[in-house]
Amino acid sequence: MLFGNFTYSIDSKGRLVIPAKFRMAVNDTLYAMRGYEQCLSLYPQSSFEKLQADLEKLSFMQKGARDYMRIALSSTLEMSIDDHGRIQIPVAIVKRYQLEGTVRVIGVQDHIEIWSEQAWTAYEKEADASFETTAASLADHHG
Repeated sequence: MLFGNFTYSIDSKGRLVIPAKFRMAVNDTLYAMRGYEQCLSLYPQSSFEKLQADLEKLSFMQKGARDYMRIALSSTLEMSIDDHGRIQIPVAIVKRYQLEGTVRVIGVQDHIEIWSEQAWTAYEKEADASFETTAASLADHHG
């Protein structure tokens, strides 16, 4: 399970160090996908395969399923972790998610999320304010 919150910097070449704790839990390949709430999601091979299996269960006859698969998969990139524990994030993705400078690297169970410092701060403030209500709601749904 991936968990934790780390602060790192993306260098001028778009390279980001993946925390050693996360590197030990994943292979050398990560799949970068559009995340939710303005973050970049990185899936290790095993988690990406589970996601693929879930997507295969969706009916391509449904417009929502087609839209989701097209948008999610058309922007997916395979990334390799180099010998220095870094990934190379393309300039277009750095700009899309405003990942210049300091970023947050968050472990979220089966994947890693990369957030701009500003986006994470805003998200954390909003999510923290509703944490107990959300927890109670989830408990109601899962017993």
